[in-house]
Amino acid sequence: MKNMRLTIYFGLIMAMYSLGFVIMSAFSSFYLLDIGLKSGQIGILIAIGSFLAVCFEPIVGGLIDRHPKVSTRKSLFMLSVLIFFLGIALILIPSGQLTAKTVVYGVGILALMLAQPFYNALGIDTLRSGRVFRFEVGRAMGSLGYAAGSSGFGFVSTIFGPKCVPAFFCGAFLVLALMLVFYPIDKPLQRKEGKEKHSLGNPYLLLKKYKRFAIMLIGLIGIYFSHTCINTFALQIVTPKGGTSQTMGIAASIAAVVELTTTLLFPFYRKYFRLSFLVKISGVFFILKIFLSYAVATVGGFYAVQLIQIYAWGLLSIGIVYYVDGIVAEEDKAQGQAYAGMAMTIGNLIGSLFGGALIDDFGVNTMLLVGTAAAIVGTIIVAIAGPKTEPVRMKASRE
Repeated sequence: MKNMRLTIYFGLIMAMYSLGFVIMSAFSSFYLLDIGLKSGQIGILIAIGSFLAVCFEPIVGGLIDRHPKVSTRKSLFMLSVLIFFLGIALILIPSGQLTAKTVVYGVGILALMLAQPFYNALGIDTLRSGRVFRFEVGRAMGSLGYAAGSSGFGFVSTIFGPKCVPAFFCGAFLVLALMLVFYPIDKPLQRKEGKEKHSLGNPYLLLKKYKRFAIMLIGLIGIYFSHTCINTFALQIVTPKGGTSQTMGIAASIAAVVELTTTLLFPFYRKYFRLSFLVKISGVFFILKIFLSYAVATVGGFYAVQLIQIYAWGLLSIGIVYYVDGIVAEEDKAQGQAYAGMAMTIGNLIGSLFGGALIDDFGVNTMLLVGTAAAIVGTIIVAIAGPKTEPVRMKASRE
C-alpha cells in the first residue's frame, strides 16, 4: 500500500475533478434551463466557453513546457480556485439576474474545459518523475468519481432541485484546490527551453511539425462532437424515453463504471495492440453509442447503450494520452496534450452550439443522427491520418 500512495493521491485528484466536472457539465442543462435559458442558448454558452478554452490551451501548454516557474500543478490549482469563486458568485447573485448568472457560468465552463487536458499532463509528469506510479489506476479512480458523482448527484438533484448545482461544484473544486496544494509532483522534467521562443503557443508551428497528428486532430473533433451531443443534452435525450434528471445520472454512472474495465486492463491492450489501433477502434464504438442512443425507445434501452462506453470513451480517454505522449518530442509534451485537449474542446464547442440548435429546430433525434454522421467521418479521418505507434515503445509505469 505504501508504494501505491502516489497513485492513490493522483486517483483522488482525478476523482474529485470528475465529480466537479459531472456536476458542472453533465448537469449544466438541468441548471441553465431552470434559470431561463433554452437548449440553443445553453449550446451557445458552452460553445463560447469551449472556444475561449481552445484559445488559451496552447498558451498554457507552451508556458508549462518552457517557463521554469509555470507548472501543471500550479496551473490546475489556479483554475480550481477560480471555479470555486465562480460557484460562490452564482450562489450570491440574486434570482432573476439571468445575464450575470449566464456570464459567470460561461466563465466556469471556460475554466473547466481549459483544465481538462492538463490533468492528463499531470499524470504524464508523475509517470516520468521516476517514482512508483500506476497511471491507469489513477484514471480508473477518476472514472469511479464520475460514476459516483453521476448517480449520487442525480439523486441529490431530485431532492434539492437545480439551484443546488453551484453549491456542489463549488465545494468539489475547493477540495480539489486543497489537494493540488500538497501534490508532491510539480515539474519533474527539466524541459528544454526551446530555441524558437516565438513558437510558444503557436498552433501553426507546432502542427506543421506534426502534420499527420494535425490531420488526426480533425477526426478527433468529429468523434468528440458526437460525445458532446450525448453528454451535454442527456436530459433532452432521456426525457422523450420517459426519463428524468435521475435517469440521466444513473446512465452516466453506468457508463463511468464500465470504463473501469478498459482503464485497468489498458496495460494489457497496450502490450498487444498499437496505440493508434486502439484509438481508431474507440471511434467505432462512439458511432455505435450515439446511433443506438437514437434507436432505443426506452429508459432501459438507454441504460444498456451505456455499456458501449467500455470501448468508446473508456478506450479513448486513456489511449489518447499515451498515444500523444509517444508521437511528440520531449520539449512538446504538455503542448501535445493541450492540442489533443483542444480537439476535445472544439468538438465540445461545435457539439454544444449545433446540438442545442438542432434540438430546438428539428428535435433531439435529428441531433443524434447528425452526431452519428460526425462520428463516422471523424473515425475515418483518424483511421487514415493517425501516425502509427508500436505496441510497446513508451516507458511503462513502474510497478
